[in-house]
Amino acid sequence: MFNTLLKMFSKGFLHWFTQRTSACLLLTSVVCVSVLDSLFLGFIALILVLIHFEAGVHTIISDYMHEPKSKLVSNVSVDLLIIYLTKTLFLLLICV
Repeated sequence: MFNTLLKMFSKGFLHWFTQRTSACLLLTSVVCVSVLDSLFLGFIALILVLIHFEAGVHTIISDYMHEPKSKLVSNVSVDLLIIYLTKTLFLLLICV
């Protein structure tokens, strides 16, 4: 039973779960931001946008790129972009 549970939580399932969960949380946070008009909730929504963007771009890369080296370079580039954007968001939150 434990092996079946481990197989269920493979990389593919976790990626699928991340995409669906981030999409649902993003919709909820956008509604909350528009109703409550909170800077903190807006920041949470931006973080959710980055998480959802990363999951989507990694899906596109894995589906349409077939060379392993190209996949590696693309995935690392996307990860570095997400790190840079997250750092920028934190700095903007501190400055505002």
